[in-house]
Amino acid sequence: MVELKEVSHEHVCPGSYGHAFKASKDEHIRLTDLMGQQPIDFWVFNQGDVSEYLSVCHTRVANLSMEVKPGQSAVTNLRRPIVTIVEDNSPGQHDMLLAACDKTRYEGLGHEGYHRNCQDNLHEALADVGVEILFSPQPWNLFTHFPWTSDKRIELHSPDTKPGDNIVFRAEMDIFVVISACPQNITIICGDENTDVKAEVGYLA
Repeated sequence: MVELKEVSHEHVCPGSYGHAFKASKDEHIRLTDLMGQQPIDFWVFNQGDVSEYLSVCHTRVANLSMEVKPGQSAVTNLRRPIVTIVEDNSPGQHDMLLAACDKTRYEGLGHEGYHRNCQDNLHEALADVGVEILFSPQPWNLFTHFPWTSDKRIELHSPDTKPGDNIVFRAEMDIFVVISACPQNITIICGDENTDVKAEVGYLA
C-alpha cells in the first residue's frame, strides 16, 4: 500500500455526515472505509471554477467502461482529467450509475420526518469551505455493490469492503473534494449500520 508524507489534511468523517476539503494538483487523496461496508458518495470540483466537476457520464465515455481502474482517470464535464486512481485496496466496487440519496428517496421508502442524506451532505460540506452551488452532480459511489443483471436490472447489495479497505487518487488539478458517509439505513446498501470513513491528503512517500 502506498504511503503518504507531508499530510496536509486528515479527517474522520462520521457515519451519515459529509465533509469537504481541498487538494492541490499532484497531491494524493486516500479514502478509507474504517469499519467495512460503508459506501462513500464522492464528488470533485475544480477549485478555480466549481461549475467544472467530476462527471460520471463523461468519465464512462472517456474510458468506454462502466468502471475506472487503477491508472485510469475520471474526467470533468469539460472532459479534462480531474482525479486518477493510483491504487485500489478494496474489492473495486464503485458504482457510476445511481443518484445520491435525497429527502424524496427516503419519503419514497416510507420514512417520516427528516432523514440525513447525501445530497444535503454535499451542500452542507461545500458551505463549510465557502462554496455554494445550485445543482447536485451525480456522485461516484465508492465502496458500493450495485451489480447489473443479464436482463439489465440493477440490484442493491451490501458492500464487500472490509475494515481498512481504501482507494487512493491523484489530483490532476487543484480541487475541492466532498465525501458523504452514506446515511442510508432503510435498504441494505450500507450493511448493518452507518459508520465512519477517513480522508487523508498528502504526497507519496
